[in-house]
Amino acid sequence: MSLRLSTLLAAFFVASVTLSAAELTVAAAADLSPVEAELASSFRNSNPGIQIRWVTSASAILTQQIENGAPYDVFLSANAQFIDQLAAARKIEPSSVVWYATGRVGLLWRDGKHHDPKDLGSNWVRTIALPNPKLAPYGVAAEQAIRHLGIWDFVRQKIVYGENVRQTLQLFESGNADAVLTSASLLAGRPAEVLPADWHSPIAQKAGVVVGSANHDAAEQFVRYLLSPAAQAVFARHGFAAGAKP
Repeated sequence: MSLRLSTLLAAFFVASVTLSAAELTVAAAADLSPVEAELASSFRNSNPGIQIRWVTSASAILTQQIENGAPYDVFLSANAQFIDQLAAARKIEPSSVVWYATGRVGLLWRDGKHHDPKDLGSNWVRTIALPNPKLAPYGVAAEQAIRHLGIWDFVRQKIVYGENVRQTLQLFESGNADAVLTSASLLAGRPAEVLPADWHSPIAQKAGVVVGSANHDAAEQFVRYLLSPAAQAVFARHGFAAGAKP
């Protein structure tokens, strides 16, 4: 009897662990790719039963997918407006929305040196890579920064657009641009400079739980974690400014 009881208890324990484990599918903006592994590892330290599977793309594309019923659990957008729109449409749970980080725009030159940003308008700069403003808030912010410098009319004909911040950096890395303005988080460890925050509107990044998530409780845990000191430290190490509660 004792052997049978032990076997039953062991089977019950294994079943309980299996049932309690969860895998969250997290849709994440492209500027978050450098933080994903560290963020997931940090989260698992306090939530060992929850695994994270990332789907990374432009915020606009992920928004369209969620509108069309993509089975994500959590959405981390680089554009606060997309989260707000999804929450208004009841595709994201309004009560779950948090402002988890603020993005910064980085500038990197082909020669690896620091130049006056106004040099973007100089004749020796032939091509400049920017994220598409229609898809990426970093593109909007980059354009605003160039307009702030008063050189937009000298720059606009030189621009090549990437679909998102990662593709924009790839355009630069492939030799198709003399300078790139993209997420500062993607330029860590390079001789890049971060543009002053007051040159453009804040890149407020929000997150929320997708309505109909199959892992609702775990999804809420993850979203709450994004505002924790541990998560905010991860974001800060990768060039993001702090977020705030909505």
